[in-house]
Amino acid sequence: MRNVQNKPILWLAALLFAAAALPACDTIFGTKNDTMTDEIFEEGRQDPDLIVEEVGYAALVPFWDGFDQPTDITVGFDELVYVTDSEGVHVLDRAGRRYKTIPLRGAVSVVQDRLLNLYVSARYDTVITAVNPDITWDLAAVYKIRNANGAGDLQIVDILVHPFMDASRSTTISQRFRLDRNRVDNDELVQVTGVAVLANNDIYVSRRGPRNQSGQAVAVDNTVLIYTENRDAQGNRLGTMRNTAQIRTLNPNTPSLLSAVSVNDITTFIAPPQRDSFSPDLNFLVAQGAPDREIPFRVLWVNAVQTPDGLEYRSNPTLLARDTSRANSFLYDQNKFRNPTGIAYTADARAQILVVDAATDSLYLFQSNGIEGINPPPGSQQTKAINVSFGGKGNGPRQFDEPSGVAYFRRVVYVADKNNNRIARYKLNTDFE
Repeated sequence: MRNVQNKPILWLAALLFAAAALPACDTIFGTKNDTMTDEIFEEGRQDPDLIVEEVGYAALVPFWDGFDQPTDITVGFDELVYVTDSEGVHVLDRAGRRYKTIPLRGAVSVVQDRLLNLYVSARYDTVITAVNPDITWDLAAVYKIRNANGAGDLQIVDILVHPFMDASRSTTISQRFRLDRNRVDNDELVQVTGVAVLANNDIYVSRRGPRNQSGQAVAVDNTVLIYTENRDAQGNRLGTMRNTAQIRTLNPNTPSLLSAVSVNDITTFIAPPQRDSFSPDLNFLVAQGAPDREIPFRVLWVNAVQTPDGLEYRSNPTLLARDTSRANSFLYDQNKFRNPTGIAYTADARAQILVVDAATDSLYLFQSNGIEGINPPPGSQQTKAINVSFGGKGNGPRQFDEPSGVAYFRRVVYVADKNNNRIARYKLNTDFE
């Protein structure tokens, strides 16, 4: 996989990334000042037959099709769109025009850091001669990719392969003892389900798997790993990543307000658009799967708190204080979700949390205080938040079939609608001018 061939870059893509380096945001492709495409074409047109009578999301058409079971979507800090599906990672502009596809088998999650490196969780084939020269192992991995956006030659800078990506398994014995297909906890059963970026370009990686024996030197499978970039003696970035910690306070087996039972996804509160500085916030959100289990709270807000004893990860119980005078439903309503598969944070003044659930085939929106919905618009006679969540199984413009990823950028919500093989896009009807 390291010898991925880079196809010739379209001159338009080169123009885009030259423009992205300029300080003025309006020079970036797809803004109102771009002479090649206007905002309506970029965002999509509101379907006149699908105007929501009350405040809610309106579909932006046409939806983007031509995907093979899309699993995730993100809008990068370079303002391009990245979609994972069975073919790998597709690079698009915000008008939906596809520039390239990077082949990666089993790609399920994608995110970009502030240095424009792309991280993709996928699968990796390898032969480990010392274990068995006749077996090709199918292992979970995170690919770090430079210049996926066409700014230069495509490079796979690093591949973090399970179990070798875990610092708690630093010895040869600990790395190899589960590489055995006769074991019920064979390392091939482990999945890397999500990657999230912090302000300093460190990353969180969510992982799930069959072995979850707590209190041992080796970290459990159901956890979140933290990675930072290696540097040389002069402090220069080397590109490669190292695992610095495993967040062991997340219970891998018992659901709670601080657990990691079969984690489906992870996100932080750091997201585009790019700006000079971000809060050093280390908090994150995780989505717990295992739809066959009783898990009252499946989307969790985890706080990272600096204490005299070091960094601690704690639950956010304030979300349990549901004020029913302000809303009828909340993020921490028990059994709100059945199988949340994608989460995103709107890093603008709205500060909202978006969740897609593959079991309910729905898109949910919450305020950062846990209230579901948006505040009533000026002049409204409503006093409570207006619930704008929607969905239902189907292929209609406000339906989904196993949505698996969600992203947000400049008032537009993008949903990777897996079994409908499309990217659906929506905008609150109150946002149309």
